[in-house]
Amino acid sequence: MWNYRVLKLKDGLNRPLYEVYEVYYDDDDQPRAWAESHNVLVGDTLDELKETYEYMVTAFQQPILKVVDDKLVEVDEGCGEDDEG
Repeated sequence: MWNYRVLKLKDGLNRPLYEVYEVYYDDDDQPRAWAESHNVLVGDTLDELKETYEYMVTAFQQPILKVVDDKLVEVDEGCGEDDEG
């Protein structure tokens, strides 16, 4: 299974950076991998493009993920922007 999720990363100046990625899950529904391509929205038809957009919006309704030791973990955004990342 996969869906879109927001990942919290670091930019080249070590500042927080948020991006929407395709995230893939293992058999236990735990996030395990993400697609590192930076595609803009693409669709074969306008309806398909709208469908993809609507599916991506659901990423903002879920906890943010962060890469820790090459694994995806959920982030508590209540910590503020100046946390360790």
